[in-house]
Amino acid sequence: MSTAFLKSWLKIFAPIALLAFAAGLQMFGALLYFDSKPDTILIFSYVIISFSIYLLNRYTDDEDSINCPEQRMYFQRKKSLSAIPIAMIFISFILLASFSLLTIWHIVLIVCGVVYSVAMVPWLKNKKLVFLRIKDVVILKNISVSLLWGITPFAIAASITSTETTMNPSTLDLVVVIFAFCLTTFINTTSCDVRDIEGDQIAGVRTIAAILGRNVTGLILIGISVAASVFVGIVSYLGYLHANTILLFFITTLWTLLVSIPIYLKSINVPKIITEPLIDTQQILCGVALIVISIQ
Repeated sequence: MSTAFLKSWLKIFAPIALLAFAAGLQMFGALLYFDSKPDTILIFSYVIISFSIYLLNRYTDDEDSINCPEQRMYFQRKKSLSAIPIAMIFISFILLASFSLLTIWHIVLIVCGVVYSVAMVPWLKNKKLVFLRIKDVVILKNISVSLLWGITPFAIAASITSTETTMNPSTLDLVVVIFAFCLTTFINTTSCDVRDIEGDQIAGVRTIAAILGRNVTGLILIGISVAASVFVGIVSYLGYLHANTILLFFITTLWTLLVSIPIYLKSINVPKIITEPLIDTQQILCGVALIVISIQ
């Protein structure tokens, strides 16, 4: 195997592997958060499902012809292997069912993950019925990603944990932790659209960033973050939240805003090979932070 091939392969698959690893950390953290014994099968399956969903998206991202031409060319050449992520999802499904670990939230994750990338959503466009991907619908794309990855680890963990155990974290603390995951994921995915704004505009892909522009999108994300921080700050001041919850929210939110800054610095033009793994540290930090507060 040549060094050039290895570098190319890592460049294409490392970001997906990083996100799948982060998903595993979040699943592990969610189980600890509910005082549930970490289950290897549950965590491994969540990692594989996450990897498969991201991999499937690579096969259907036509706009990458402009945003990531090398990556797009690779997956076009390997189009015959596009069934692999579906097969991996199916194997994970069978594995979970075999160990009685399959929950309705796994099905929600799989269905939404597939429909996000594959045109299966009926939509009325110019008085004609067409089928779209979730990611083709403005705002719904970003909201669906943030809700899907922000909620499912906790929903799955709660589903396989006893009723007595799930009462350990207070409801408000749980809501704020999930909100932190959703908010930071929303900032992440919207900022990634800002990074790809030029290519999306050329390809005719409608995203929040492509419609509103780089600066307005950045200001909106800052505004949402400030408003959310003020709300959590007030609730914290009133004594309704544990210190660990407060720390997780503010650390993850601040970090996500900081690592997204290079994307908005158009004059510097930081390459994607740096901005992509940098902003995806948000997902890893959420998982690590959840693990830390859960073992305190």
